[in-house]
Amino acid sequence: RDTSVTGVQTCALPICLVMYSTNEQFLLTTDSDVLSPTSAKVNSLSTYECDPNLEAVSIGTNQTFVSKTPLYTRVFELGEITADQPPVLTDITNIVPELIPETADSMISSSVLSIVSLGQIGTNRVYQYRFLMKNRSERALSSWYQWDLLGQLQCQFFDGGTYYAVTRNNDGDNNTTDDFYVQAFDMSQASESGFLTLPTGERTDVCLDLFTINPHRTYNSTTDQTRIFLPYDTVPGREFVVLLLGGFIGDTATNTTESLGSVLTPTIEGAQGARRVDINGDYRGRDLIIGYRYDMQVDLPKFYRFSAEQGQISNDDVSSLVVHRIKVKTGLCGPIDYRISITGLEDWTNTVEVTRPNQYELNNVNMQASSTHVVPIYQRNENLAISIIGNTPFPVSLLGVDWEGKLNQRFYRRG
Repeated sequence: RDTSVTGVQTCALPICLVMYSTNEQFLLTTDSDVLSPTSAKVNSLSTYECDPNLEAVSIGTNQTFVSKTPLYTRVFELGEITADQPPVLTDITNIVPELIPETADSMISSSVLSIVSLGQIGTNRVYQYRFLMKNRSERALSSWYQWDLLGQLQCQFFDGGTYYAVTRNNDGDNNTTDDFYVQAFDMSQASESGFLTLPTGERTDVCLDLFTINPHRTYNSTTDQTRIFLPYDTVPGREFVVLLLGGFIGDTATNTTESLGSVLTPTIEGAQGARRVDINGDYRGRDLIIGYRYDMQVDLPKFYRFSAEQGQISNDDVSSLVVHRIKVKTGLCGPIDYRISITGLEDWTNTVEVTRPNQYELNNVNMQASSTHVVPIYQRNENLAISIIGNTPFPVSLLGVDWEGKLNQRFYRRG
């Protein structure tokens, strides 16, 4: 067997190291306060298969490592590492066994944010695992999700509460130099210094890739058009948008007669290194943001009546359930699309605006700090698939989902 060491991680003991090989893990410890060649001991800790090309990473008191199959990547968590007994192994990809491809070759973690991020260099997709510890042995949240980056991943790392990704972009022109971007993602729940401000005082940033606040622009009085100059080149397959906000740069009184809240999608023109867009009107000195739009999508699981007893959750998948409607509780949020897929019928989309006309303050951002969206369904749960989609520059914050419907147990008696 191959016992060559491929990675080294510290553990919770006073002086110890966990060493990973392709088929076995070892624990380097010492019984004294000084680690020396005479006091060091190396003992076999466990015999799990580990990928030699991806080093194990620490997520606080536990550690994660990767084991690959011919098609997919599995991520394991090693906990309760001591010299007295074997560690506890948990497969944290067991709920999504076919999510991460076998080609993943980059893995990082943040103990502060409780996040593990995996990706493949040269592709634009990363897979992240995030959890929230309730106590030492129980997690209140454990979830996987995937992101599509703007460009091909070159490097990724965490710094404090921010995730950074270095990406490479080719705008599609022949014989041109690729662009390299350092993209920063704030992983905190909300931004207290965001550019968008609600009448109630909440602040948040826009949801755009490569967004730039108040870029350089000029005005042509003959054509009554404002030309906005882009600080980067085009990105193939992504939609460029201009978000026009109310008020003027540095003006505290935002309620002006010229305030707008439009989202424009102009066509990018110009040669490489001198990209630009033209929009109608005079927007010199006005607050505006440019960037590339992206979609956020959450696919809801199938609805069942469930019961929770002694920490165990059981679903009633035998009774007949007809879902009448769902109620989605949201936090700081913009418009949301609810795509309803019913077996045998065409998909239909229900768009829920944040506030209706005549129900929000003029010239302010059309968002609410909290809301409840009621979406009509009236369909059997077995024939139903629901997706929540956010495709605007405004954030989407989901707090919870409840369903209402008719449950018929058919007078069965089950043992």
